[in-house]
Amino acid sequence: MTPLLLVVLVPIAAGLFGWLIGRLRNEFSFIGAVLTLYFAVRLFISSRGSPAVFELVRFTGLNVSFRLDALSGFVLLFVAAFGVLVTLFSFRYMKSWTGVRGYFLYVMLALAGANGVLLAANLPTLLFFWGLLLVLLYGILLVGRTGAERAASKALVIVGLSDFAMLLGVALLLVKNGWVDLVPRAPMPLNDPLMITAFVLVAVGALAKAGSMPLHSWIPQASETSPATVMALIPASIDKLLGIYLLTRLSVSMFNIASNMALRNVLMAVGAVTILGGVIMALVQKRVTRLLSFHAVSQVGYMVLGIGTGTPIGIAGGLFHMLNNSIYKTGLFLSSGTVEHWTKTDEIDKLGGLARQMPLTFFSFLVCAMAIAGVPPLNGFVSKWMVYQGVVEIAREGNRLFPVFLVAAMLGSVLTLASFLKLLHAVFFGQRPAELSRVREGGFTMWLPTISLALLCIAFGVFAYWLPLRHLIYPSLPFDVDPIGIWQPELVTVLMFIALGVGAVIYLLGTARKPVAGRTFVGGERIADNEESRVTGTAFYSSVKNLPVLGDLLRFGEAGSFDLFNWVRGVLGGLGSALRVVLDETIDKAFGLLGRFVLVVGAGVSKLMTGMLPLYVSWVFFGAALFYLILVLR
Repeated sequence: MTPLLLVVLVPIAAGLFGWLIGRLRNEFSFIGAVLTLYFAVRLFISSRGSPAVFELVRFTGLNVSFRLDALSGFVLLFVAAFGVLVTLFSFRYMKSWTGVRGYFLYVMLALAGANGVLLAANLPTLLFFWGLLLVLLYGILLVGRTGAERAASKALVIVGLSDFAMLLGVALLLVKNGWVDLVPRAPMPLNDPLMITAFVLVAVGALAKAGSMPLHSWIPQASETSPATVMALIPASIDKLLGIYLLTRLSVSMFNIASNMALRNVLMAVGAVTILGGVIMALVQKRVTRLLSFHAVSQVGYMVLGIGTGTPIGIAGGLFHMLNNSIYKTGLFLSSGTVEHWTKTDEIDKLGGLARQMPLTFFSFLVCAMAIAGVPPLNGFVSKWMVYQGVVEIAREGNRLFPVFLVAAMLGSVLTLASFLKLLHAVFFGQRPAELSRVREGGFTMWLPTISLALLCIAFGVFAYWLPLRHLIYPSLPFDVDPIGIWQPELVTVLMFIALGVGAVIYLLGTARKPVAGRTFVGGERIADNEESRVTGTAFYSSVKNLPVLGDLLRFGEAGSFDLFNWVRGVLGGLGSALRVVLDETIDKAFGLLGRFVLVVGAGVSKLMTGMLPLYVSWVFFGAALFYLILVLR
């Protein structure tokens, strides 16, 4: 059997066997994930050559088939790799959660569905697996704390409506062109209004899957009730990879995004708003997973911004950032899951001083946090640098909006760094609460995935050109990419190690040798209770709520004013109330008219029923004469 089928069938079989034989659930899940990775590696190697097509079934002139090329091959590889790491992490982490049996089944089926999307050769095949993932998303979000049903329903509504829009876009393509191939012979120009509409509708489905604003609100909602592993696998890795994969296919393979500057500006505007909106909301969060979820939204903006530039370097940067974000965002969610597993909380106020007790988790979280903030020489800096170059490139085409997009992207990186400085201090530095004195490092299955992802952030940053760009990103695009500017990651890495070494020496010779314990005074009186004087990180940036415009926007956002789900629910609720009133009035009037009609008819009939026999005989003869007349006329 071809690996194109096995990479879909193996995780399905592993999930079903694990669900049926509960005692071997972990074993079946791990074997299924590893075998999926094995076949994904084989497919990745095969994708370096010419594209391969495998027809599954044909009916009514439409073939359901799989297609493997360089783009789907490398995304397939990382979906499988994330599946292995999250599955390994889940063995210990998920022991304290209910619904574990269904959880592993959903994870395996999600891997199969994601692989089906990536291998789909045409839009109908893609839509089948895309819809399957919607059902699985609803199911896996039900595994969580109290309130999981609401989060799952919200995701179902938002992603389901966007999938419906995507279905309409596919229908327009079928009516207009009669073809549904994801990789046609040549990309179509975006100058026909019907094709522009189809592009936008399909892009809505891709953006909702990736978590772009304004289709993002289900992700922060899910973070409040879902396990960290669910957040690491779905919105952090699989959904980001699939959403941006489809947007890249749509913009590069099916259509030529560079042919329509207005549409490019719309995409870049969506990206800029997503960057700033997500990171500003993250600044004021008081729970670790909710803060990370807003950063998961914010980082999508860089991907959309890069693809929206329509330039080779910008599209390559957006695609590279898709990969980088999946790496460090998965690492961040899993690291926070380790902290939550031992501390039993993710509230920032209740954490602090865990770096010494959890050194491996601290290292992985620190590296991933610096990577998402774009600190060189880590991978996040390189992909953001490429996106910046793409924005600068559009200035050569006469686009006067490029300074707005460039400032939004750079400001987003600054605010991201500020947000993670707050989180690092609140969780790993500062004073440790007394109740966390027995917290220790996670087990092998928990720290190995996070350390692996942190090391990948370093490798993909220091050796960005020699590893991911040269062998993953550039071969996946149908055009040559010529980077502009100068960037030498090797030299920067050496200089940073020297600087860190000097700082470590100064610290060891100074503060570390002679630590000084300060005394805390409030109103001139010394506070003897160390716990009472502990400073958390929740109030670091609370002052932004007092800014004239930004504060109002934050309050509106926290109240759900920018939540599309609330707007849809409000509109549908108002429409339902209006229809109920109209329907009630219509039924009342109809029954009133019917009642009056019955009364009139009854009054007339009662006058005819006089009780006199001659009158009844007259009616009988009149009816007989009328019946005879009808027969004669016929």
